[in-house]
Amino acid sequence: MNQLLACKSSELATGWLVEALNFMDVAILLLDVNMRVRFFNRRHTELFGFPESLMSSRPNFRELLDHAAARSVFTVPEFGLAEYLDQREAAIRAGAIAPMHIDLSDGSRMLFSCEVCHDGGRVLTYTDISGEVRPEALDAAEKINAELRFTNEILESHAIGLVGLAEDTNESALRIEAARKQLEYEIAERQKLEERLRRMATTDGLTGALNRAGFLAAAQRELERKQPPGRTLTLLMIDVDHFKSINDRFGHAGGDQALRHLVAVLGRGIRQSDLLGRLGGEEFAVVLSGVTPDEAERVTERLLRGIERGPTMHGQDEIKMTISIGLAIASRTDRSIEQIIARADGALYRAKSDGRNRIEKADN
Repeated sequence: MNQLLACKSSELATGWLVEALNFMDVAILLLDVNMRVRFFNRRHTELFGFPESLMSSRPNFRELLDHAAARSVFTVPEFGLAEYLDQREAAIRAGAIAPMHIDLSDGSRMLFSCEVCHDGGRVLTYTDISGEVRPEALDAAEKINAELRFTNEILESHAIGLVGLAEDTNESALRIEAARKQLEYEIAERQKLEERLRRMATTDGLTGALNRAGFLAAAQRELERKQPPGRTLTLLMIDVDHFKSINDRFGHAGGDQALRHLVAVLGRGIRQSDLLGRLGGEEFAVVLSGVTPDEAERVTERLLRGIERGPTMHGQDEIKMTISIGLAIASRTDRSIEQIIARADGALYRAKSDGRNRIEKADN
């Protein structure tokens, strides 16, 4: 009787475990020692478009590679495809592979890893990082690869353990519940790392403001969002006056301190829902969303005076600075944020030409 109850409990646990693995965003493929498919989750079949008939036949890894190549999944020229497939197969057979990026033909980018099981099999994982990693953030991504590898190893070991539990009808439901909670914890930790990577990909490392790519993407979303009646989007282009003289007098460390101070003052002068980005060097931009023209001009004047009246300290030295601002209000015909930036940039040029430490408004 006890054995029957244990079998029933394990059958229920098996179904739950498979369903849990099928809900994961990480594609998982478990190979046995002969390189044949032992287990796969739903995300894996969706990612590569493998038909159910192929996967249910327990194909070997080379058959999966050949099927994916026939569907032009890999971004490899035809003349080098055979050699690429041979290298992939040989690498998996050789053992563990450090986490690496794989670009697919649909434009997605995968973080791929391979680990050796205790029984000689292989665990392959594919994590979609297409939206998180931008070219300018690759260096930052490499710096936390070690952390991702550590988290991957823990997550994969638990995934292997759960598959093993599903196959072993003598394991208790209590152990499965503990493993489930541990897996949830590891998934949460991975999500934290992914969020950290996302922030690094869109944030300027010196000032903490959005970087150029992050600002342009967020500003475009704001432009496309419907504004309240009587209100619209306003963009400010901001440039530090005579920034070269600050660098010459106080050195680059002093210049860096001046830029950090600028971002701090600007950040305190706008709402949390507004956008602040560093577009390059000493050039910054602000998006005020859902404001009237009068409100936008008052905020802009407050930012200008806040910088003028609030110097910063660099060691024992006081750094005073001013800024010039070009202001542009979005019109109904604007379809891209670059159109508004161009008008604000023209107004900024006039502000600097007319004496600096002033605001110029662009014509719509």
